[in-house]
Amino acid sequence: MATELTSEVVDRLTGDRYGWLTTVAKSGQPVPKLVWFFFDGTDILVYTQPSAAKVRHIGSHPRVSLNLDSDGNGGGIVVVGGTATVDSEDADPRDDGPYWAKYGALSDQFGLTESMGGYNLRLRISIDKVWTTPTE
Repeated sequence: MATELTSEVVDRLTGDRYGWLTTVAKSGQPVPKLVWFFFDGTDILVYTQPSAAKVRHIGSHPRVSLNLDSDGNGGGIVVVGGTATVDSEDADPRDDGPYWAKYGALSDQFGLTESMGGYNLRLRISIDKVWTTPTE
């Protein structure tokens, strides 16, 4: 990690369940997609289907950002930027203990647990930039 993360940023990366992963399409168009993510203390992990457009985008343009929501009043926004790589092409998220501890119940709630085995491509985002807006 090329940048120091504040405790507020670490808390958000650890506690938030949803983020917007923005990749860049072949056309140059930024493409945000809602994702589940896990911060392992250094990098961000995202599981996805191998055929997802974001995987192709990262193959051509590995620079990405992950955007977290505001506090509802325009403050508290956290955006991290970095380089995304394919970390594993055969990684079942249900076998990743820390990730599944964060998302297992949510997956059950939405009826997704069985299909999660198809999200077997793991992306790793190495953080090197952080942007925030102050909280009140």
